[in-house]
Amino acid sequence: MPVPLMTVRQIAAISGLIIATACTHPTPYQPATKAGEGYTTQQIETNRFRISFRGNAETSRQTVDTYMLYRCAEVTLENGYDYFVIVNKAVDKNTAYESYGDNLAWGWRGGWGWRHGRGGVGPWGGSGTSYSQPINSYDAIADIVLYHGTKPLNDLYAYDAREVMHEIGPTVIHIEPAPGAPTSPAPS
Repeated sequence: MPVPLMTVRQIAAISGLIIATACTHPTPYQPATKAGEGYTTQQIETNRFRISFRGNAETSRQTVDTYMLYRCAEVTLENGYDYFVIVNKAVDKNTAYESYGDNLAWGWRGGWGWRHGRGGVGPWGGSGTSYSQPINSYDAIADIVLYHGTKPLNDLYAYDAREVMHEIGPTVIHIEPAPGAPTSPAPS
């Protein structure tokens, strides 16, 4: 029994989505890329910074929050301070929708291959059935103030930078530098 063309189209569209999803990886700890994934650092005053980390759809909320906290500790130590206090923090969920449908067809139009139709039934159109899938990503942002000395024990928003680096550092996935690239993080 032949498989209806609409079912073949649906299978092709879903297969393409699965393949595209399988090729992506969580955002590693890195300076922000052109797509905005990674960390950014903005100095606001001598000892005050705004730190953010944005992940892709494969990066969990916890990882985004952890990488932002790790960057806060890194900036603290890079600037000669001992601890930081988070004075403002937010983690935002961003939702986009990826749509696909059965308007994918195989045929000849300047070369054999898959083409997107423009509606209607026939070799270059589908029945109009489409599907939508939510794609979630997260970004975290914090304003921090850097201090010298020992972290106050009663301040729940204060973090010892060395301790943060020691405790969560082993869980941070860094990018491999390109051959010939500098090994230190890019200036912010």
